[in-house]
Amino acid sequence: MSCVARTDSTNATLVRYVREGGTGSRVLIADRQDAGHGRFSRSWQAPAGTSLLMSVLVPVSASRLAGDWGWLSMAAGLAVTEAVERLAGIGRDRVTLKWPNDVLLDLDTDHGGKLCGILSERVDSPAGAHAVIGMGLNVRMDADQLPVPTATSMSLCGLPDDREKLAAELVLALDRLIGVWLATGTVRGIYRERCDTIGTPVRLTFDPARAEGGPAHVDGIGADIDLDGSIVVDEQGRRRSFSAADVQHLRPAPTLG
Repeated sequence: MSCVARTDSTNATLVRYVREGGTGSRVLIADRQDAGHGRFSRSWQAPAGTSLLMSVLVPVSASRLAGDWGWLSMAAGLAVTEAVERLAGIGRDRVTLKWPNDVLLDLDTDHGGKLCGILSERVDSPAGAHAVIGMGLNVRMDADQLPVPTATSMSLCGLPDDREKLAAELVLALDRLIGVWLATGTVRGIYRERCDTIGTPVRLTFDPARAEGGPAHVDGIGADIDLDGSIVVDEQGRRRSFSAADVQHLRPAPTLG
């Protein structure tokens, strides 16, 4: 494990390391990053001392099926959920895992929201294929430091904000889950047990470019996780799988009586 005071991006640092011939398992933690990014190229920046910014490098066999790689970001979401629960001693009534890898805290309170950003990348080099898994967790952020209004932090939710202990729990959880992935190519069974999107009313919103010629959003019930990690949505008895979308958990309509 390596720790640095500042970098452009922990993911980018490990990507450069691989492309320059480096290999092997590595964990890189930065106190601050200036050019981090998440899914759909969304920026991720954090003031020094406020977040756990970590990337993990995993060498992967060349025989690994292309369809297996998508599970890595979902394994990271699982690992964050487990790490927060263990560090804080709380349960899934406070920690929600939304497909594909959003970890949400205390959604029923004024300070609840999204806790972290996750991005996994494949890097090929003469040394072989590697996975770089990046995670940014809001640990000690005040409300005015949050990256978006829908985010939250562990300190805002009254949870322990020890970044070293959180990092240790996260590495342990991720090591176990990556071990399962390396052995089987999936973490579907574990993920299905923990994903709160299953059984929940949802709205899937699509990128405008992808939605051209189709609906801008789909409403239904999260029904399952497909073999490739796609979300299965039940639209009034019709089941469809989606591999990419923004997911919103909808509150059930109130019962009249």
